[in-house]
Amino acid sequence: MHVFGYSRVRREIQDILIAMFGLTLAFSIATFSHHSFRLSVYQVFYYLGLSLAAVCLAFLAHELSHRQVARRYGGFAEFRVWPMGLLGGILFSFLGIVLAAPGAVYMEGVFGKDRIGKTALAGPFTNLVLGLAFLAAGILFYGNFLVFPLGYLSQINLYLGAFNMIPFAPLDGQKVMSWNMRYYVVAFGSMILLAVLSFIIFGGI
Repeated sequence: MHVFGYSRVRREIQDILIAMFGLTLAFSIATFSHHSFRLSVYQVFYYLGLSLAAVCLAFLAHELSHRQVARRYGGFAEFRVWPMGLLGGILFSFLGIVLAAPGAVYMEGVFGKDRIGKTALAGPFTNLVLGLAFLAAGILFYGNFLVFPLGYLSQINLYLGAFNMIPFAPLDGQKVMSWNMRYYVVAFGSMILLAVLSFIIFGGI
């Protein structure tokens, strides 16, 4: 049992690292596309590093939030990568857009629509809070050299949160909608509005 548990943890870590690498690449390529792929070596590494930092924060916060709430209910949640969805996202990024479905969180030992819905909402809600915090910080430091990184962090968090709230299985939105339509509309609507606001203030990532 111990070995089986260790194997599952190792598999999840591997899947998360693959998804993080793929998402980092996708966001970086999309940013390169916005510059017509005419960047200096410094700019390439700058955007790669910024994308990696943003994805690490947004993606890990999302997954750990699922795990924390699931464990509170006596179960757990684990991430599984979807290679085709990740590859499709990387290919789309050459067009300047990121439509990545790197995988999904699967829950075990959590029963009832209420608990399943709250566990599913935990990840996107964390992205919403982080997106709002970075948006506010970006406005506070507007005109400063920090404005672009803060805007970038805000938009990636809001994007990941909103994307996961699309109401189709196995994304989080389907579980949240099945549990409470009002919470779904408020959460999803807030992410869309904040993302639009962030785009207006900081421009596209």
